[in-house]
Amino acid sequence: MLNEIDQSHIDYRKGISGQCRIVHYDRDFNARGELWTGEDGMLVGLLYNPSDRRLYATNPQRNSILAYDASGAQHRLGGYLPKRRYGNMALAGNGDVLTGVHSLYGAPVEDEHGDGKLIRFNPQTRAVSFHEVEIDGGRGGRHCISNLALDSDDRTVYYVSEAGRRLCRYDTESRRQLSDFITFGEDDAMRTYGMGLLPGGEVLMACGSGAVLFSSRGEILRNYEVRLENGWTRAKPALDGKHFYLSNFLHGLLQRRDIATGEVVSELNTGLKCSLLSLSEYRDTSRAAAC
Repeated sequence: MLNEIDQSHIDYRKGISGQCRIVHYDRDFNARGELWTGEDGMLVGLLYNPSDRRLYATNPQRNSILAYDASGAQHRLGGYLPKRRYGNMALAGNGDVLTGVHSLYGAPVEDEHGDGKLIRFNPQTRAVSFHEVEIDGGRGGRHCISNLALDSDDRTVYYVSEAGRRLCRYDTESRRQLSDFITFGEDDAMRTYGMGLLPGGEVLMACGSGAVLFSSRGEILRNYEVRLENGWTRAKPALDGKHFYLSNFLHGLLQRRDIATGEVVSELNTGLKCSLLSLSEYRDTSRAAAC
């Protein structure tokens, strides 16, 4: 996704906002189309669900979750989901969608669902459950669940607060907080950003200054070299199991890399700073990706 941000007036102190847009690329980063949501703010989460062939997008600044069907028609999921600053999403095998409260900015919400920051819902049955989880706080202490990934057991959620020190875990079935996957020390330069899980339990994570591959035990297997020293905020495994996507928020770059070697296979320079926030890949005859 590429939010349309005024490049001449980027002010981190006042927050970043613009017209929300989803751009469709093929695997070689050739643009194939775009969707304008009709909202301003910042699209943060993007998820393609093959079971219902819908593309879901979240805009925490507008407390909205949008869904696009195969025809491109837009649907709002406000009828059964309560008002929250929804952020990134993960998909379970049964079609459940997991998302988190992105941050504590804006007016607090008080309703019958309580203060749970992790939400699991099913778009077909409209079942919704809230989970109270531990929060790192990340940069400024106001980030909640900035990014998350679901383990292959469909119950264990890995999640982080942006620029935090903890990669937390939570069991949605037993409703129990698990031990942290990793915790960075005060003197460690790495911070937690977008991540994803590999089939063997390894974790790919962006760390601001680059990206890291962790073993299933939390040991560093590989540091991926990058040419820019900051701004690397999303690492997402590709569907082929051999590559991953690494994006740079500050400079508007998106790379497809080889997991084993770190080689950059292809790169997209969007030319837009502070606009690229999420990516969802799907399979069709052209193996297209949406971002």
